[in-house]
Amino acid sequence: MSDDHDPTRFVDAIREKAAYIIGIVGLIAWFIMLWLMFGDVL
Repeated sequence: MSDDHDPTRFVDAIREKAAYIIGIVGLIAWFIMLWLMFGDVL
């Protein structure tokens, strides 16, 4: 299990990074949406 070129471990690393990226982009998009919707009120 010490092989660094294990494809399953490589895919898991990509999935974790993709989840972080999607989460950050989603939060940014959510804040932009709220700012555009309620920017005049706030």
